[in-house]
Amino acid sequence: MPFLRRALASGAALAALAGGVALGGAPAVAQPRAALAHASIHTAIADAQVVRDADGVYRLTWTADGPSRVTRVYASTDPAPRPAHRRLVETTKGTSATVRGLDPIARWYFTLASGGRSETTAARTVTLDGVANSRDLGGYPADGGRRIRWGAVFRSARLTPATDTGKQQLAALGLREVVDFRSTAEATREGLDPLPPEVSRIADPIGDPDQAVEPPPAPSGDPIADNYRLFVSNPNLRKQFADGLLRAADRGQRPLMFHCTGGNHRTGWMTVVLLKALGVPDSVVRQDYLLSPNTSDAYLNAAYDQIQRDFGSFSAYLDSGLGIPPEKLSALRASLLVRA
Repeated sequence: MPFLRRALASGAALAALAGGVALGGAPAVAQPRAALAHASIHTAIADAQVVRDADGVYRLTWTADGPSRVTRVYASTDPAPRPAHRRLVETTKGTSATVRGLDPIARWYFTLASGGRSETTAARTVTLDGVANSRDLGGYPADGGRRIRWGAVFRSARLTPATDTGKQQLAALGLREVVDFRSTAEATREGLDPLPPEVSRIADPIGDPDQAVEPPPAPSGDPIADNYRLFVSNPNLRKQFADGLLRAADRGQRPLMFHCTGGNHRTGWMTVVLLKALGVPDSVVRQDYLLSPNTSDAYLNAAYDQIQRDFGSFSAYLDSGLGIPPEKLSALRASLLVRA
């Protein structure tokens, strides 16, 4: 199917954005690197990673500042549980743990406690049976030595393929809102998200024909890169990304998930904007983006170049392009970041 440029210009259905794109020339990987998995600065435990096997077994690894220090591993379905609501699942003097027997429907968060200090972490990949490319954006290092809250903002591909088990797992996330960036035509063709009745679906379509602004930028020969330039230059598309950013900032609308069809292009750029706004280092932003399949640094570089041309800097893009002035940016960070 035609790309966003053509969809916006001619009214044709959107599709290239459904395929899958992130940033960087390296191949996509199934799990984030240690630097991505957790931000632990000046604590007894660092570089915590969690991988959930297909059979529901969780494998945790971390580094510690004392090889013989006892580490207690707690599990909870609450990303910020009170001690009384945590379940002790392992005690070890090592730097790894294997956890079995947890409810496969629930989303689990793990607290590693050692030496009077603790760190919370989780599997980056969110298990939703039938649904691809779902991740939690928690744990990334951000502005002022802080990190992003776990369990607050999720990203995904389309939710319509969810199996009955996947629908139960989706409900277990406790979402309040799902922001759907699919075009109106896509949502009509594929169907609405299979959400519990208490979850609000917010339609923020990107790729509808009436969003076109003339004249479109001259094509570069790379249609997908051109789409990323449109994300920046087209005010109708900027409005949708701004709405997603503001919703993520509102505690009353979280936990929140945003998705498109493939969870790569539109959702990928939304994630880049959110992470950059939170002060996440660009190297980490790019690595997260590359976790989605079929990705290339060229797409992100095209968007960054368009920002430089149109606004001069990313902060100016947030302020003038998305309507997020410094005071709103500070509120966003206060809402989504916690001390590392």
